[in-house]
Amino acid sequence: MDNDLFQDEIENSIEEVTLPTLTYQVVNGRVQGMIDEQTAMRQAIDKILRTERFVFPIYDDQYGNDFIELIGKDMPYAKNEVQRMINEALLGDDRVVNVNVDDIQEIDASSLEAKVTVETIFGDFDTKVEVTM
Repeated sequence: MDNDLFQDEIENSIEEVTLPTLTYQVVNGRVQGMIDEQTAMRQAIDKILRTERFVFPIYDDQYGNDFIELIGKDMPYAKNEVQRMINEALLGDDRVVNVNVDDIQEIDASSLEAKVTVETIFGDFDTKVEVTM
């Protein structure tokens, strides 16, 4: 058998498999059981949006957010950057297909709230993130 033909057969027989997302459900800092798929994905998104990037050595440099860089910045700059930062943070997870920041509102002089639609391999859902500057 020709090596190229054999290599083509191998490549054609490889299929991508999505492993279960089974993880612990954490409620108010306590483990409450196990969750999977979209429920686990919601928890993962929430965790990414609450975790500062580059601070915790347990996570790689793609995990978390850069919201701390907005401290002391003016509101127009922060509104533009927070959209980019949310997209970058969430798209670092390969289960996230697309991110749409639907709305960004000023809560007060130093806080923003972003309403976000997250498209994942487990379905779409809406979430909110508050960013303090």
